[in-house]
Amino acid sequence: MKLASRARLIGALATLVIALCAGPSALAQPAPPEPLLPPALTPSIEVDPNQLGATPHWTITIGATYCGGYRIGDGVYVSPEAPLALPSSMPDGSVLFAGQPAAVSHVDGATLRVGPAPGQAQSMLCMPGDRPLTVELLPEAGFTLPTDAGDYAVDVWTGADPTPQNFTFSVPAADQPSP
Repeated sequence: MKLASRARLIGALATLVIALCAGPSALAQPAPPEPLLPPALTPSIEVDPNQLGATPHWTITIGATYCGGYRIGDGVYVSPEAPLALPSSMPDGSVLFAGQPAAVSHVDGATLRVGPAPGQAQSMLCMPGDRPLTVELLPEAGFTLPTDAGDYAVDVWTGADPTPQNFTFSVPAADQPSP
C-alpha cells in the first residue's frame, strides 16, 4: 500500500475512534429538515372603499394547493348574494387572478368564473399546504356597492372544491366611520 493511501486510512480510522469514544450521538446523522409549510391562511374579502354606492377594488383571498399552477379545477367562482349583483359585462383587464389579468366568464348570470388567462406562465414547482390565491375585481369591473348601509355577502368556491365559502363585509352608513 502506498504511503498516501495509508495516511488517509489512518486519518479515517482515527476519526472513527474519536467518534466512537465520544458516544453514538457523534455518529448519528442530522435529522432531515422539516418541510416549510406556509403560515395558516385565513380566507378573506376586502372592499376598498366600503362606502355607500362606491365602485370599489374587491380583493378575495382563498387558499389553494399549488403544483405547476393553482389546483382550482375549472376556476374560482364568485357569487354575490342579493342585493349585490355583478355587472353584465366587465372590460378586459378589470379582473385579476393571482395579480395577473384573468380569464373571466359569467355563469348563470349571477356567478363569475375566474381563472388564469390563456398562456399565463406558471411555475412548475410544487409547494406543500395551501397557498394564498387572490382574485381581484378592479373598480373598472363596475361591481358597485349598494346605496343602503348593511352587511353583505359573497360566496366563493373553486371547481376543485365546490363547497362555498361565505365572505361577509359591512358597508357603514354615510355618517359612520369605516371599520
